[in-house]
This record gives sequence, structure tokens and C-alpha cells, in this order.
Amino acid sequence: MNQFMIMAEYIKIFEDYLKKELKYNKPENLYKPVKYLLESGGKRLRPIIALHVSELLGGKISDTLPAAAALEFFHNFTLAHDDIMDNSMLRRGKKTINSKWDNNTGILAGDVMLIISYEILNQYQDSKYIHLSKKLTEISRLVCEGQQADMDFASKNDITENEYYEMIKNKTAVLIGCSFMFGGIVAEANDLNTDLLYKIGLNLGMAFQLEDDLLDCFGDQEKFGKKIGGDIIEKKKTLLYLFTNSKLESEKKLEFEKIFNSNEIEESKKINSIKSFYETSGALEYLKNKVRVYFNEVEMLIDKLELNDDTKKKLNLFCETLLNREI
Repeated sequence: MNQFMIMAEYIKIFEDYLKKELKYNKPENLYKPVKYLLESGGKRLRPIIALHVSELLGGKISDTLPAAAALEFFHNFTLAHDDIMDNSMLRRGKKTINSKWDNNTGILAGDVMLIISYEILNQYQDSKYIHLSKKLTEISRLVCEGQQADMDFASKNDITENEYYEMIKNKTAVLIGCSFMFGGIVAEANDLNTDLLYKIGLNLGMAFQLEDDLLDCFGDQEKFGKKIGGDIIEKKKTLLYLFTNSKLESEKKLEFEKIFNSNEIEESKKINSIKSFYETSGALEYLKNKVRVYFNEVEMLIDKLELNDDTKKKLNLFCETLLNREI
């Protein structure tokens, strides 16, 4: 069975379990938006990671499902609040909670999803619950820090590359790391392996987000599943922007910034123009190389795990599959 078939099986099992966990119905004005968001699709990346890692390490899928569900509830809590802060109208091709209902509904729906993520972890015995909930609490704070940094970047003109890495680490990568770690905790991996799994996920999450930035500009829209050039239209200062801005001089730099910040240029023309700057500046190749650097770290960390070679090979293949999205 190839990796995609394995992941499809995990998604099916998880979706069935999630329906059972969406057991709350009243008040309807609270839980209807929650179900709307959770049932609107998504890659289920974090649950898949937890389930697969746990099974690779000898854990049972049935034992891992609550941890996987907690991750998905938590992730969707962040999406509900992000959409309000970004004033987003669409999510996964559907109206966001805030556009279908209103901001107050989105805030409360997000709040209750956060609470449910911890409530689901109550299904574990005390020692395992403590380990899982402590990590999720730490991640909760870091995700908030990442979101604040992302918002601050909108009005900041002197963002450094390291500041950008720190932002995407907290906003995206730490939850990927947590997903790997949850799989290890449920499978009762030793402390060394559990810590390494978190670092593996952290580095994979960094590679995944950088690749996401790259695909947003240079990906195939049908395969990527999002409108190409969205980050440019939203004036997001990704690594592509930061690298290009640091390499350009005098008139070219002024021209680049004028086009990037313009609200008057027709969308497709603006996207193509900025993409051209990204390519000629070397930012495209620079970003591709950074993805490779982070994935190389993933491979080195997998090699340090106290597991047999066959399990390491399977974990490495799984990580490759998660990152193997066409450019």
C-alpha cells in the first residue's frame, strides 16, 4: 500500500471518529458554525501525522484518535480566529464563519473548539493526559505569539529573515511538531524519541510553510488548491519578498516596492510582475534551497531515533510524501 492510500485510509477512519466527537448540538447557534467549519474539508494533516507516527511506533489507531481529534479541533480554532483578524471571506472554497454568520459567532466558535480540544484529551489516563495537555498548552501560547508577529509584519518595513523564521515556526511549525510528538506520546515512546519526534515535525513544518509560500506564487492552482498569487495580493512579506527586497538597489527597489504596495494595478499584472522580481533576484532558488535545508535536518533527526532501520525508512518516506507537492 503506497503512502497516499495509507493517508486516505487514515482520513476515512478519522472522519468517522470526528463525526462521533461532534456530539454537541445545543445551543445550535454555537455548535452549528463549529460543525460547519470542521465538516468543510481540509487536508487533516495534523491528525494523519499523529495516527501514522503512533502506528509506526507500535501504537493503536483507536488509542490515538482522541489526540488526533484534539489537534484538529485546535487547528480549526486557530483558523476561525485567523479569518476574523484577516477579515477573510472564504476558507476552503466556502464562506468563513465570520462572513456566513458574524465576528462574534466566529470568536465564540473558536473559543469552544479550543476548549473541546482539551476536553477530548480527558479520555487519556492521568500521566498521558498531563504530557499531552502540557504540550498543547505550550503550543497554544506559541501559536498566539506567531499570529501576533504575523500581524505586526503588516506595518513593519525592516523584518529580518530570522524574524520571519521565528514567526512561521510559532504560527505553523510548532503544531506540526506537536502532531508528531502526540503520536509518540500515545505510542509510549521513550523520552529521547518523543523529543526527537517534536524536532522532526518542527523542521518539517518549517519546510512545509516555506514550500507553501513558494507554491502560492509558483504552484499549479489545481494541484495547490488555492488561487496562485494570493500572498502578493494580500501584500504578505514572505521570504520571497524579504530576500528580493534585500537584493534590489535604488530604482529597482523603489519600483518593486511601489508595485508590491499598489492597490491600483490589475491583479494578474501585479502578480506576474512581482513573480518576475522574485525569479530574477534569485529568491525562488533561495527558497527552494531553504526547503531542502530543513528537510535535510528532518532526515538527520530521523536517523537519531532509537528505532529499527525499517521504521526509520518508513517515517522518512512519510515525511517526503507530506512535502512532495509539485511546483
